[in-house]
Amino acid sequence: MVVGGSLSGLCAGLALARAGWAVTIVERAAGEPPGGAGLGLDRRLLGRVTGVDAARIPVVSGNRDSAAWGLVRQFLLEAALRTPGIEFIESTTVTGVREPGEAGRVSADSTGGVFTADVAVGADGVYSVMRRFVAPDHPAADYAGYMLWRGLVPEAEVPGGLDGRGRNLEVHGARGAQLVVYGVPGADGRADPGHRRVSFAWYDTSRTELLRQTGCLEGDAVVATLANDQLPAELIGELGRLARRYWPSPWDRCIGWAVTHGEVFGTPVAEYLPSRLVRDRVVLVGDAAHVASPMTGAGFQNALLDVAALADGLRGASGTDVPAALGRYEQERLPPVRELVSSGMAWGRSYLATA
Repeated sequence: MVVGGSLSGLCAGLALARAGWAVTIVERAAGEPPGGAGLGLDRRLLGRVTGVDAARIPVVSGNRDSAAWGLVRQFLLEAALRTPGIEFIESTTVTGVREPGEAGRVSADSTGGVFTADVAVGADGVYSVMRRFVAPDHPAADYAGYMLWRGLVPEAEVPGGLDGRGRNLEVHGARGAQLVVYGVPGADGRADPGHRRVSFAWYDTSRTELLRQTGCLEGDAVVATLANDQLPAELIGELGRLARRYWPSPWDRCIGWAVTHGEVFGTPVAEYLPSRLVRDRVVLVGDAAHVASPMTGAGFQNALLDVAALADGLRGASGTDVPAALGRYEQERLPPVRELVSSGMAWGRSYLATA
C-alpha cells in the first residue's frame, strides 16, 4: 500500500510494481489536485527509477530542465493507471496506522475502510499521517522562519513580454527577500517561447505573524498553506508595490500580474530532519520522510533516490525478509537525507541572519 498519490507516491507505485509487487495507491484528493508550481526534473533518473518513458514529459531546457508539477503528476498518473498490478483509489483519506498484528501485516484506517498490506509506504507529503506512526515523538515538520510566495503565470499574460528571458533559472536578492524564477511548459505542454509559463518562488522573512493569524502554523509546526483568497486586500497591494521595488524587469511585471489576478499562494517553508525512516513494516519516502528547504533544489530528486533504494531492497523480498529489507533501506537513505536537510537548515539560518 502506498499512501499518497502525488509525485513520490506515483513513482513508488510504479517502481514497486516493476519490482514485482501488487500495489494499491490511496490518494485523498479526487481528480487533479489544485496547486503546484514548477520543479527541476531529471528525466533520466525518473525513467530509470520508474521504467516510464520520461523523455515524453515536456520541459523548458536551459541551465537545467524545468517542468510543471501538474504536467508531471498527470503523466505519472496515466502511467500508473495503465500499469498491471497497480490499483489507484482516490477520494480516500488514510487517517492512521495500526500496530502490525500477529500475521505481520499492516492495517491502515481510512475514510474508505481498513486497508491491509505487507508493506505500507508513506508518500503523503509534508503533513504526513504516516510519519505519526513511524516517528510519534517528532511527527510534524517545523517552521523554518520564512515563507514563499509562489505562482505560475502564463507568458502571454506578462505585460510587455519576457524580453527574451524565461529559458534559464534566475536568482535575485533584496533585503529580507529572494526570488527564484524560471520558465516551465504551458498548461498544454508547449515549451516554445510565447506559450510557456513562469514559475516564481519569492522568499519572504517578514510574514510569521500572518501565518499564525491564518492558521498555517500551530506553535512551531507547519500545518497548512496560505490560499490566495486568505490574503487581505492591503497585503495584495503591498506585494505588488514590493515586486516593483525589489525585482528587475520582466519579473516585477510578471509577479504584479499574479498578485492582481489571484494567481499567488503562500507556503510556510517547513523543515523535517528525520531520525528514522522505518517502523515495523511502515516506511517513509519523499517529503513524508524528510523536508528540506526548496533552496536546496533537490527535494524531488532525493524522493526518487528513496524510491529507487526501496524498490531495489524489496525486489524479491517476502514474509520475514521484509523487515530486514526495510532496515537496509533506512541505513542507505538516512545519512544522505539528513545531510540534505541540514544543508538547507544552514542556508536558512544564514538567510535569516542577513534579513
